[in-house]
Amino acid sequence: MSENYKRLLPAPMPSGTAQPNAPESSSQKGTGPPVKKRTVSKAACNNCRLKKIRCDGKRPSCTACTKASVECNFVTATSDETPFMALKREVESLRRSTEDMAEIFDLLESAPNAVSLDILRRLKSTRNQTEGASDPSDVLASVKKDLEDEPLLPVRLSNRQLMAGLIPETQQTPEYEIMMRCPTAYPMLIPIEIAFINLADLLRPAILERPKAASFTALGDGPSSSTSPSGQGENTPRGGLTSTLLEAGDRGIGNFEALQSLHTIIDDRLRGVNFQRWTNVPITNELAATLISLYLEIDHQWCPLFDADLFLNDCLQGNTHFCSVLLMNALLGWACQSYSSLQPEASGLVGAFEAEAERLWEIEKFNNTLTAAAAAQLLNSTSASRGRDDFAKQCLDEGIQMGKRMGLFGVGSENASALTWLDHHQDWLRAACHTSWGIFSCACMRSLHLHRAEIETPPLLPMPGEYFETHGYSNNSYSHIRTLVPTRVGEAFKAICKLNLIVHDIIWSYFGKSDTVPAARATIKFAEQVYQRLFNWASSLSLELARGRRNRHSSIMLHLYYHCTVMELFWPFLQESADKVIKVNQLTTTAAATKNIHEASVNQLKRLALIYCINFNKACSSTMWHTALLYLSNAMLCETMRSGNLRDPECWFYFMLCMTCYQNMYGSFQVVEVTMLGLLSMALRNGFLSFPEANTVLNDMKRIGQRYDSQFTVRASFMVDLELAMTNPREAQVQTLANAFHELAIFREFTTGELR
Repeated sequence: MSENYKRLLPAPMPSGTAQPNAPESSSQKGTGPPVKKRTVSKAACNNCRLKKIRCDGKRPSCTACTKASVECNFVTATSDETPFMALKREVESLRRSTEDMAEIFDLLESAPNAVSLDILRRLKSTRNQTEGASDPSDVLASVKKDLEDEPLLPVRLSNRQLMAGLIPETQQTPEYEIMMRCPTAYPMLIPIEIAFINLADLLRPAILERPKAASFTALGDGPSSSTSPSGQGENTPRGGLTSTLLEAGDRGIGNFEALQSLHTIIDDRLRGVNFQRWTNVPITNELAATLISLYLEIDHQWCPLFDADLFLNDCLQGNTHFCSVLLMNALLGWACQSYSSLQPEASGLVGAFEAEAERLWEIEKFNNTLTAAAAAQLLNSTSASRGRDDFAKQCLDEGIQMGKRMGLFGVGSENASALTWLDHHQDWLRAACHTSWGIFSCACMRSLHLHRAEIETPPLLPMPGEYFETHGYSNNSYSHIRTLVPTRVGEAFKAICKLNLIVHDIIWSYFGKSDTVPAARATIKFAEQVYQRLFNWASSLSLELARGRRNRHSSIMLHLYYHCTVMELFWPFLQESADKVIKVNQLTTTAAATKNIHEASVNQLKRLALIYCINFNKACSSTMWHTALLYLSNAMLCETMRSGNLRDPECWFYFMLCMTCYQNMYGSFQVVEVTMLGLLSMALRNGFLSFPEANTVLNDMKRIGQRYDSQFTVRASFMVDLELAMTNPREAQVQTLANAFHELAIFREFTTGELR
């Protein structure tokens, strides 16, 4: 048919004519017996499938099994599940079970012995109860639940994962080359995922927690450190768990040198001192000896203000050449304040010792003596940490002027130095070396957060360590006295003195007597020259001072100080010159920009802070620790601002870690109050913290601060916003930022009722 014509439908059939192939009508269907509809079952039961008979799939028992009175089992979980779906579910279950068993195995392999034994005990007890194989997921869930309150659940990384973590993502980065060229100060770091570690206890102020017994110590297999049976050592993390691998080459971070003074007096001479001869403040000989022992072990090792041997000899014999009533009261005042968390009964004596030392200082500040110069530094530290900024400044300036008059530092030639009156007398020269370099080191470290230069010229006297190498020790140095910790300064302080010579140049270049802000004074050429010196210094560190398993507190202080110095050196360039390349002789493969070097030190500081919190939490009173927290918290705030990721979980964790450490310090140092308020003000201003998060920190601060006089106003003048300090130092000061927080809190309370 031609396609030009319209196609027609067929004509309808006449009525009564049967249509071919027409289906039966409903009436025709109804004439016969009803046809039973076949039951459709997605999966037959095991019996019906085995007999190859039809199964209706009824549950819990099909019709055939019910009639045969046999047990009916299905491979599928529900009637809607197909055999393929059941197989897929079974495979997924086996995968999860395998992962749980692998995780249990990794825990057994990497966890402390106490934890491993506890897991094995749980596996055996579960098997005995069920008379069959124990479910790995139940055991793992039980272990995790019991470990939720522990400070450090070990990282569950297999050896394969751990070795993979040692391999850097790329070997073409400046940070990688820095780590390869200078492993003593930049060790290779194993990447840490915060989600893999339960660090909840590190983010809770220990000062607000009641001490609790560790859940695994009862098994009789505690950490294998040199801790005393009477208590937990400094090198043991809270809760008794040994921490996990954090650094390449380290088998753990819970193996650092313990504080001996927590268990015994480090020098037998202290046991024989009658301290009532040296102070009018009522204190027992036992408590005074313990406090001085702590000072000699913690602070004195990395910043000695006097020769400890000569000091202890005079204390014991009652001589006043190298010990004085002023020095003893100033020392005990600082020790009572610094170590009140270790010796709570000392906290009530701080004010009495400070008042007595202040009274004696007004009498002796015009008498040029080594003991008075050293006492001025201790009295300054005590007053500044209590928020008495005006008196602290006055005492500091008067002490510095005394040191200059004595020729300890700040003089241009040996003829004007202390060498002229010391006349090579061995004991006096030893004492003067310690006092001059100790005060100089304190001034350099203090300048990192004060941003103020104090001493124009470094000491011309020999460094204590170098002097001992060439002159040896005097015959009356009590070499037969038992000492658990060396009272003579060692390699750490000698390295700190050499580092301070570099820091001194940075301070006077950035913060010298001029109104020009650091950002306008700093030059790339200067930073390049200084970093080359810093790199050479770090490369020359002895193996004793390299980061490792048995580092002392002074060694960690040294590394904290170094990386804070590097960060300070490059901070003026991060806003506008972050991509400027710094030439370093040892870096031959990559081009390191200012931001790369700064970031490398920030990453090392993160790890050092974590190590310090875990291993040296009992010694968190050191001044250098405050500086490290200040630099790390600033770095986290600046990093999130530059990246735009204000909720970066890693930055949040380390910032909150700093805030928690400050809260723990707040129990001893009242000035921490304005420091935390300043940091909270910065975090709220940048959008880094929410108001509820800040409110939580503030409430904890109020609980801790109940021990202080609410009528006393804390005053301080150091820098808190370190990046703003490069361009506007006045607005970056702690008092300005603390006041800004109070204004923000009042406004927030008025509008929303928060931050009360």
